[in-house]
Amino acid sequence: MKEHFVKYPNLPEGRVTLAAAGNYPEIINSLNSEGIKTVSFEAEALPEEICRHSDMLLCHIGDCRIFAAPDLDTGKLSEAGFSVYTSDRPGAFYPDDVKLNVAVGKGYYIYNPLTIDDYLNEELILSGFIGIPVKQGYSKCSVCFVTDKALITEDPSVYKALQKTAYDVLLISQGDIFLSEKHSGFFGGSSGKISADTLAVAGELKYHKDGEEIERFCRAHGVKIKELKKGRIIDIGSILPLTEMR
Repeated sequence: MKEHFVKYPNLPEGRVTLAAAGNYPEIINSLNSEGIKTVSFEAEALPEEICRHSDMLLCHIGDCRIFAAPDLDTGKLSEAGFSVYTSDRPGAFYPDDVKLNVAVGKGYYIYNPLTIDDYLNEELILSGFIGIPVKQGYSKCSVCFVTDKALITEDPSVYKALQKTAYDVLLISQGDIFLSEKHSGFFGGSSGKISADTLAVAGELKYHKDGEEIERFCRAHGVKIKELKKGRIIDIGSILPLTEMR
């Protein structure tokens, strides 16, 4: 086996060796113990609760291509061989903060046409990706990829849009993911694939009212759960798999 870039965004085919993840020490340590190196970023322009969230600051579109917000120190990505494209500068508040918050899968992307970065959208179209428009600007936060055709979301608009496709979609309850004392987070923002058959979650599923249903759905699609910490599930800005062994 050799180390490769993850070919399909969010959907590793082997064991992940490098991932982008928010700088939450307990989560980083847990990922490191799984043999996964991590890169973390921070944007001072964003509010404290999301300023370290990878899904706000990056968008991997497959292989070595990745979009990043301006002013990030992306040297480690360049050293790893990535071609880093710079997006427009995000604003501090919604909807200007979600330019890169796009759920890119195998040949398709889930996005809000009113909030996506223009350069990112253009590059995805030129690369042959099919766009699935939704009303939710936090598109990646609100989507958890179980497989390329099996997804989990709490957002009704995302669920409705995906119901029109051939994908299997699980709609779960809102409110059980911790983001801050003021706001709840998203299950997609608390999770990410760390191998073809493993979904990592930043907390224990028993703290989510639909935890058993989530586990059953994943198991039905050949995916097991790896809980990265004890206690309630927290939104860490997604785990974005970048390189893998295969």
